[in-house]
Amino acid sequence: MNAPRIDTQRLTLRGFRADDWQGLARFYADDTVMRHMLPGRGLSSALAAERAKSNIHNFNASWAQRGYGVWAVTDRASGRLLGQCGLRYVPEAEMVELLYLLNKTHWGRGLASEAAAAALVHGFGAAALARIFAVTAPQNAASQRVLHKLGFTAEGEKPLWERPVSWFGLERAAWICPSAETVSQSSS
Repeated sequence: MNAPRIDTQRLTLRGFRADDWQGLARFYADDTVMRHMLPGRGLSSALAAERAKSNIHNFNASWAQRGYGVWAVTDRASGRLLGQCGLRYVPEAEMVELLYLLNKTHWGRGLASEAAAAALVHGFGAAALARIFAVTAPQNAASQRVLHKLGFTAEGEKPLWERPVSWFGLERAAWICPSAETVSQSSS
């Protein structure tokens, strides 16, 4: 399975293309964008490029293997890459995680919530997941607001990837699906 294209009011979520690595690497190298991610700062240019290429490969492989994965988040009008959002299986937690990362120039506009809501539609709909979790750095209040807005419940703090994180969970039975006008999905 290839990643389905999902259009929201302002965004298009699509599968990553090989040439997306440069844009993704710029986000991974940015200290502000990465301050709440491991290692707490931007990656070196070489490591950011390596991580971007590896992640794109893994994101696309997940779609083929699991029927869900991470999308490239693009501006619907211009097609410009804004970040990543989607679902990934986390072996250490034995659960599926909602994740999102947007370029800092697009923070504070509700785009993370918009992209994440579309990912949940796929996760609870087509992928038929029963539960999705998310984690944030304990001090990442903005990301925690996104999760609360989406209906996630705080589940406390415990370690993951050798650092303390705040855990959030959402059961399909408790999820409120957005209206059909908000998210439209195609197989292209």
